[in-house]
Amino acid sequence: MKSIKTALGVLGTALLMSVAPVSHAGEWTLNFNNANVYTGDAPPLQAGATSTTTWAQLMFTDYNTNYVDIKLSVPTGVLLPGIYVNDWWFNGDALAQTGTFSLLSGVNANTSICSDCQNGTGSGSYDGVFHFVNANPGELAQGHESTWRLTVAAGQTLSVGDFQFLSCLPGKDCGTTGLYAAVHVQGYFSSAKSGGCVSGEEGCTPPPPCEEGDTRPECGGGEQEIPEPATLAIIGSGLLGMALARRRRVR
Repeated sequence: MKSIKTALGVLGTALLMSVAPVSHAGEWTLNFNNANVYTGDAPPLQAGATSTTTWAQLMFTDYNTNYVDIKLSVPTGVLLPGIYVNDWWFNGDALAQTGTFSLLSGVNANTSICSDCQNGTGSGSYDGVFHFVNANPGELAQGHESTWRLTVAAGQTLSVGDFQFLSCLPGKDCGTTGLYAAVHVQGYFSSAKSGGCVSGEEGCTPPPPCEEGDTRPECGGGEQEIPEPATLAIIGSGLLGMALARRRRVR
């Protein structure tokens, strides 16, 4: 990793962090919109959409095992018809760089991951990239998704934290500006790159990493699940029946 990469916690970009311990250990979502376009002309939007309306999304999901699922999606109803994604850059640490990709569903792409091997063309260096076809069919068009699994060696544990590193924008102060990922959109009079929110914006710093004994729900802790009323009624009826049976035996 080059020095322009900064680990999570030092700098942050806009993201949503949520987990459901039953189904997966961690989930990290990056949203891309016109407010974060840093080069080129912002893509035209449909009526009702604003500069902060998400038109592309990158989601990492881990399962506390040796693989992470990566879903790239472009929703409908935001960009004007015909606009699509053809390149998507992201970062990963030394463990993630040893992984191999397999397509789970959706649009296919050429993939690559290694240390600083991908130049985002004006957005810095990245460790991985998804190259979609630059024409129809094959591009990541609106309403389409592309879901991949990145797998490392058995016995290793890959998590969303293995992808939370920043690339510095060329000519910018890495202490104030950085990107976790970048996306290239085309299909209109120009093209643009968005960083999924630039670091330093309000609410962009993610929560601290999980530690042993952490009681936060996203770390597998939290309060015990409260049974539903119907379940409580069944349990109560069973206990009452046991009490009556015991009473009859005592007599």
